[in-house]
Amino acid sequence: MSRTKRLRPDAEQVGFYLTPEEQLVLQIIRVRRKKRGDDRISQSEIVSDALLILLEKVEGVAKEKIEDLVSDRRAGGSKLKQFPQK
Repeated sequence: MSRTKRLRPDAEQVGFYLTPEEQLVLQIIRVRRKKRGDDRISQSEIVSDALLILLEKVEGVAKEKIEDLVSDRRAGGSKLKQFPQK
């Protein structure tokens, strides 16, 4: 039985490194979410959730602002420069 793919179609793969302590933290969050019956238990989903919380609570940027920037970028009206893929 394969897992259901829950990533959005516009998601891109990113690589990053974690220390053993950070890997342990990620695993603890994953196990706790699994026990609660949460659907978002993959590493990608946990990191994504953490980044959004960091952006909102620490950086003071609302999630809606990011959604606006992304929608502007898709519409071609953004001031963000998109670099061509190599």
